[in-house]
Amino acid sequence: MILTENGSVHMAEKIVLDSHGRYFDVKPLILVTTLGPTGLPNVAPKTQDMDIGRREQYFAFACTPQHHTYQNAKANEEFVVNYPGAELIEEVSAAAQAAEDSDEIALAGLTSIPSLVVKPPRIKECYLHLECRLLEIRDLEDSSLILGRIVARSVDKELSFERGKSKENIKLLSEHPILAYVHPDHYAKISVAEEFVFPRNYKP
Repeated sequence: MILTENGSVHMAEKIVLDSHGRYFDVKPLILVTTLGPTGLPNVAPKTQDMDIGRREQYFAFACTPQHHTYQNAKANEEFVVNYPGAELIEEVSAAAQAAEDSDEIALAGLTSIPSLVVKPPRIKECYLHLECRLLEIRDLEDSSLILGRIVARSVDKELSFERGKSKENIKLLSEHPILAYVHPDHYAKISVAEEFVFPRNYKP
């Protein structure tokens, strides 16, 4: 639906997509860290992911069984979700390169720091970290869904905020853009937001 200059409404034409169709779709761009069989850190960018639950106590992401992330999470039952800022796009891209018997975090130009609860490390340069213990892996036709329980959270102090302070929080976002994946094959720096308007008498 498109509102034209004279106030009339124009309905956009709808088409049916085949399996190769393309459309814009925005997802969080994260770095998942695990430990490999020899104890070396592994890192991989993921774009199909979300936190789940009324209190956001779970986290899920998609991965294929051929990937080290899947194999490590299944073997060790732990992983860490790291959120990179927009300034780390080159390092995020470098993290997509798999390497055998190497510290992949260091190879991507990033720094490992100990996690609070789990064994896989956090990434120092990222601003938010969700430490997870594996709950379930659901193998699908061409991918798998990895679900974990969040057991610890940490964030850069300067990027923590309180709900209810909309103006201050929007200003904080403008100064520290969020990195997002725009399907297919693009990324975005999100620095503009508006306060969400709920219906009158709405109770979450």
